[in-house]
Amino acid sequence: MGTQKLSPQGQRLRTIILAVPIMAATSVVLYRRLVLGEPQRKLPHPGEYNRDQKIVEFSPEQSNNLGERQ
Repeated sequence: MGTQKLSPQGQRLRTIILAVPIMAATSVVLYRRLVLGEPQRKLPHPGEYNRDQKIVEFSPEQSNNLGERQ
């Protein structure tokens, strides 16, 4: 970033520009959870693995076709 010091008005504007999107995203998540009843998203504990939940579906047939374009 630039090394120029912002005026007090510029600092306030920068703070507003950074804070408003964060507040909006937080408000949307809270609205969905509190009003619409969506469950809270949770991260799996380290070492916990569920075979039904895969990050990427990958089969041996796909590995043979990695270099080929169709």
